[in-house]
Order: sequence, then C-alpha cells, then structure tokens
Amino acid sequence: MDKFVINEIYTDGYERYAVIQVSEQERKVCVHFLEYDEFLEDNKETRKREIGDLLEGELSVSLVSDSKKVYEECDYYQKIPKSSHIEAVVEVVNVVDDYSLKARSSILPENIMIEFETSVDYKVGDRIWVSGSLELDISVS
Repeated sequence: MDKFVINEIYTDGYERYAVIQVSEQERKVCVHFLEYDEFLEDNKETRKREIGDLLEGELSVSLVSDSKKVYEECDYYQKIPKSSHIEAVVEVVNVVDDYSLKARSSILPENIMIEFETSVDYKVGDRIWVSGSLELDISVS
C-alpha cells in the first residue's frame, strides 16, 4: 500500500480526479478513483477529502487500449490537464496473465500493475509504450 498526498481534487458524480504526490517523491500525477458513498453534482466540493489529506492505495495503469513494443527509456506523460489519461513507457518484470502484467516504471519506485483491454503477448524484459488511465484503488478508511 502506497501513500499519497492530495494536491488538487475534482469531482464528477462518484468519480474523483486528484493530483497527488507520492509522499517520498517530488513528481505529481493525476489519478482517477471512485467515492462510492459520496455523489456530487455540478462539481461541488467534496466533504470527504481535502487538499493535504493522505490517501493510501495501489496505483495501476488500467483501461490500456493501445500499446506497442519500443526501445525507449521508462518515462510517462500526462498531457491533458485534470485528467488521469497517461502515456508511459514501462519495462515488463512479470506477466500476470493475458490481460495484465507488472512493470518497472518512472511513475512509482516499485513495480506497477498494467491492465489491458485486450489480450497481449509481451515478455519479461520488453519495453512497451502504453496509453490508458492512471487509477488509484484506495483502501477504505
């Protein structure tokens, strides 16, 4: 379980988009997560989470609809403001099944789960470019 500090937070129904900082790092990322017990209309301010709050959970790159093998260094890009969309180059360290793998990335110090929309055939050691959503599965507190 990783710890993250909320720097910004945006609401849309049950969905939340938050700019977070890994507690030990300087880099910030925008993630998507759900608050099943707080529905907000018209981007109203959440009463459940505040800027500066600590979130615990697991990050993953999910909903990966596009990917390809590349020979670039690991890095990531989030070009759309207030969006969890991410493009990243990662290195496969473990193939979990036909739809998911664990990878080394520059997003986190430890490996991150990558979850594909279709089956893939990557091998350990492959460097791949992925396009998906940076998701935070928060632990219930």
